[in-house]
Amino acid sequence: MADKVDSAKKEKGEQDNSEEQAKTEMPRWQKRLYLGMGLTMGGLIVGNAVLFSLPDRDERGNDVEDEFSNQGFPVQNYRRLKNKIFTTKKAIEEPFSDKLLPDPLEPPYHQPKYTIVLEMTGLLVNSDWSHKHGWRFQKRPGLDIFLAQIGYPNFEVVIWTVENSMTFFPITQGMDPEGRFIMYRLFRDATRFKNGIHTKDLHSLNRDLKKVIVIDWNPNTTEDTPDNAMILPKWTGDNSDRSLISLAQFLQEVATSDVDDVREVLSYYRQFDDPIEAFRENQRKLEESSRLEEERKSKEKESSRFSSFGLSSLSRFRK
Repeated sequence: MADKVDSAKKEKGEQDNSEEQAKTEMPRWQKRLYLGMGLTMGGLIVGNAVLFSLPDRDERGNDVEDEFSNQGFPVQNYRRLKNKIFTTKKAIEEPFSDKLLPDPLEPPYHQPKYTIVLEMTGLLVNSDWSHKHGWRFQKRPGLDIFLAQIGYPNFEVVIWTVENSMTFFPITQGMDPEGRFIMYRLFRDATRFKNGIHTKDLHSLNRDLKKVIVIDWNPNTTEDTPDNAMILPKWTGDNSDRSLISLAQFLQEVATSDVDDVREVLSYYRQFDDPIEAFRENQRKLEESSRLEEERKSKEKESSRFSSFGLSSLSRFRK
């Protein structure tokens, strides 16, 4: 009896193993499909590599000679392919130019003293993408007033975003349709791709960094020049937000104070999580101090007037 039970258990175990093996074993058609896809992808990679290794051609279809043309096959093809890969990689990782902005304007044209570099998404607009609606944009409250207050000729305003130009250039146009306030627009191709992040290299901006203020919400994009950055909390669509108005006041205060090196001012506000809120608090304290000082002077003036009046009355009484 025991032998029959053991035999039944053994048969059941073998049956279970065969079922599991049938489940885990890949069907033949699926194997062929994956094999075909792998061969296709490999063929495409090899084919594109061969095409890239060939010399460029002119309008008539003739080969254009380059520095590799006098080398034999396959050395010239390998070196040409390597050079094109390096060039493409550099084009992706490096800014499109060592001078992202033209030289400052010369008299009689007016060149603002300070350059304000603004990120667009998360600072001026809120962007959202979905399969159903595509890209959607929301303008931050006070944006029009902000640009009117800091725009040319008060500051040299540069929109510099890590987004691509094809999608976001029309948005920058919509923010300043007449081109009165925003002087320049830079996009992802002007950034430096480093450690998986698009960074803004201010040394390529062609401006004196003592006079450059970068306003962004992402500290990683300005990690090479943090002293020039004012990092604000990211705006996510709150319609009750009024930070842009206070930001305009802060920038106007910098211009009015005629600061020689903006990095000294920015270093103070870098200690706060919300520099604009800290600026508001400082302004409130300054106004309160001014009010108290005015009251003190007024009381001293009133006290002095009464004292003079009392002495004058006493003098007449004695006479």
